[in-house]
Amino acid sequence: VIVSSNGTVVTRETAAKAADAGFGYVGVSLDGLAETNNSFRGSGDAYNNALQGMRNLRDAGIKTGLRFTITRLNCHELPRIMELLVKEGFHRLCVYHLEYAGRGQELMNNDLSPDERRKAVENLFRKTVEINRHNHDLEVLTVGNYADAAYIYMKVLKEDPQKARAAYEHFLRNGGEGCGEKLAYIDELGNVYASQHLRTELGNIRERSLKDIWSSDNEFLWKLRHRERLFRGRCAECRFLEICRGGSRARALAVYDDFGAPDPSCYLTEEEITEPVLEEAQHD
Repeated sequence: VIVSSNGTVVTRETAAKAADAGFGYVGVSLDGLAETNNSFRGSGDAYNNALQGMRNLRDAGIKTGLRFTITRLNCHELPRIMELLVKEGFHRLCVYHLEYAGRGQELMNNDLSPDERRKAVENLFRKTVEINRHNHDLEVLTVGNYADAAYIYMKVLKEDPQKARAAYEHFLRNGGEGCGEKLAYIDELGNVYASQHLRTELGNIRERSLKDIWSSDNEFLWKLRHRERLFRGRCAECRFLEICRGGSRARALAVYDDFGAPDPSCYLTEEEITEPVLEEAQHD
């Protein structure tokens, strides 16, 4: 069982019950260091309570990590967040790119520009290498922007072509953005969506089976599953399309109201997306 939590009400007793119930991993959300997190969460105790909740889960034997959504309001704090994880003995960090849905719509104006995003990812990459070279095993994942896959591939390619090929093959197996194909979201009322960020209702499992909904000729699902036919501009020309698949359709729809538009959070340059992928890294 994998659970996401704000961590603020996870006592030792709650953590012990979670362990007994078979929880394998809990990701706890922090939005920055104390002042930033507490301001965002609207509580002066949110940061300390969340951190204590993480400790309680860890001490109960549950693998515990941190979830961090990066914006202009907190990106400068990410290196210190990583140092905090090392100090506290946690080994997993998931850095989320902001999706423009739910509360994320309210934060659109505080999202990073492409240049700011690229710099943030570069700093994250550098800090991760630095930490792991000092024998602390910190697993770092980025979520919600498949430009990161292309960026990491190009970064590794400069240093180790063999590792770059392995990375590219991993990204191919991952399949890029998979909303409407390998990912579905069902809310508390039984409504089915292609993801938690795409709020076009596909059906309701109280009225039809999930199998029937998922295999229907729904137009929105068709667009997601045949998105490559709809892309124009950058995405249509991009050499990394097979490992990205256009990035976030939620962001493209929120900003451009156009299913075929590029993800506005893509930070790859025109030169990077049009240069051919080296033959050694391409799949057969």
